This record gives sequence, C-alpha cells and structure tokens, in this order.
Amino acid sequence: MNKEYIIIAFTENQVGVLNRITIAYLRRKINIESLKVSETSMKGISMFVISAFTTEQTVQKLARAINNIVEVIQVSYYTPDELITQEIALYKISSKFFDKGGRIDSVSRELGARMIEISPGYVVMEKTGTREEIEELRNRLERQGVLQEFTRSGSVVLHRDSLGDILGFEQTKE
Repeated sequence: MNKEYIIIAFTENQVGVLNRITIAYLRRKINIESLKVSETSMKGISMFVISAFTTEQTVQKLARAINNIVEVIQVSYYTPDELITQEIALYKISSKFFDKGGRIDSVSRELGARMIEISPGYVVMEKTGTREEIEELRNRLERQGVLQEFTRSGSVVLHRDSLGDILGFEQTKE
C-alpha cells in the first residue's frame, strides 16, 4: 500500500548530488511530492528532505540506492509522524474576500495566517502548519472563490535527536 515517506539524506555539499539522488527516484518511477535541500548546522553538509508516496519495500530500496552515492553520508526514511514537520504556504487572496469578511486583521487571526502584503486587488497571507492545515485553508479559500494563487514549501523537518547524534559526529559550537 502506498503511503507518504520522507527520505532524509545528509550529503557533502557538492555539485551534482541532487541530480544523482533524483535519478534514483526516476529509475523507480516515483513521483517526488516535495524536495527541499538546505545547509545544516554542520559546515559543508547539506540535508535533502524528499517526500513521496510509495511502499515501504520500495522506499527501503530507494534509501539503499541513495546511500550508495559517494557524497552521501547518511540516509534514513520516515513517516511524517516520526519527525517534527511543518510547511509554509503563501495564499494570494482576492480583496473581495475581505469586503465580505470584515477587517483583514480579524480574518487573518481566524484563518491562523499572517499578512505579508496588502494591495487594492489582493492580500498575500502566509500560513505555517501541517500539510493538512495548509490544504484545509487552501480548500476553504477555493470553495469561496477568492484564491488567486497558492504556493507551498513542502516539508521542513527537524529530527528529535541532535544532528551530531544522528550522523555520529561530535558537534562543535562556533
């Protein structure tokens, strides 16, 4: 049965690693739902966070294939509930929504979002939350016919353990 898995790969910060990792997904015909690459608190080490829907057997094979890439230091896979995860989304909302709903600040509090930009034709709001919360607000705004544009970050994650413990390194503070 397909369900969401998040692969986290720690790599050396080198050119071409992203290409080699995504090829592993392509070979298995797995669609990547979200992909985020960022630096870590350890200099020279990047963290890839890749979300996809697949089977546990396939994600195990995928993790082994990614682990065989020379620049990869460590690979693990998780279900979303095993990590601290959040997404960030931007919603461009027609200003007519606020004509019906009252003051912008009260509506933003009700939606659990923060105003980023206000113009005569639209308001841009930012919401941080779980994928479900992000989608719930998107669906609500679409049903009301006021959503003009939408974008989201994909999963931003933190491990519950320290990065040094995960990688087996002693982390020094600079």
